[in-house]
Amino acid sequence: MNTSGFKSATTAGLLGIFLGAVGAHNWYLGDKKKGTQHVIIFGAGAAVMLVTGVILPSVMSFWTLYRMAWLLTILDIVAWLAIGASEVWGFIEGIQILTQGDAGLAQRGYRVAPNAMQNFGGQYGGQTNQMGNQVNQNQGQNMGNSNMNGGQNNGQ
Repeated sequence: MNTSGFKSATTAGLLGIFLGAVGAHNWYLGDKKKGTQHVIIFGAGAAVMLVTGVILPSVMSFWTLYRMAWLLTILDIVAWLAIGASEVWGFIEGIQILTQGDAGLAQRGYRVAPNAMQNFGGQYGGQTNQMGNQVNQNQGQNMGNSNMNGGQNNGQ
């Protein structure tokens, strides 16, 4: 995992949505293994499409192509499915990254801009502090009531 520079969940998520087929979001985040997997899947699909659509028709006779059309069609479908699977995989990861935000990247060990975490803490930390203060006030009131009751009992 690359933690050398600040990472943005927005940037990584959008890269996943729009360029997920080649793993751009993984390369941006420094995950070379998953980025390589995306490139291999996409590259294999593109290579098969290039061979079946450009190279074979230019070197084979019309009648040979005609007899092998079913095979070339199946290979094209498999190639499209491979590229589509890589794109859907990248799209889903992009949505997950956007949903988790910078806080999700920080939990996974990436360095995010300091103001991103302050915004996260400011949004949610204030609510937590308010609830904590309310609990502390209630505990103080309860302790005061028990002291008053204890004093009354001792006096009787």
